[in-house]
Amino acid sequence: MGIFIEVCSAFGTTGLSMGITSDLSTVGKVIIIIILMFIGRIGIFSFLFLMRGNSKKDSYHQPKEKMIIG
Repeated sequence: MGIFIEVCSAFGTTGLSMGITSDLSTVGKVIIIIILMFIGRIGIFSFLFLMRGNSKKDSYHQPKEKMIIG
């Protein structure tokens, strides 16, 4: 239950803690504190779009026309 509260707190960037953060390993601290707080801060959809990478190029292009006005 305590780790669930730590994860939700990190994801929501609320700063709450059950006091078990000091008992975690270094890898656990990196995953819970750094990565989840980063994802929670930028938002899950923004993070997923960031991880998706560049999409394929469009197979079409807009025509270019120089218009004479006046």
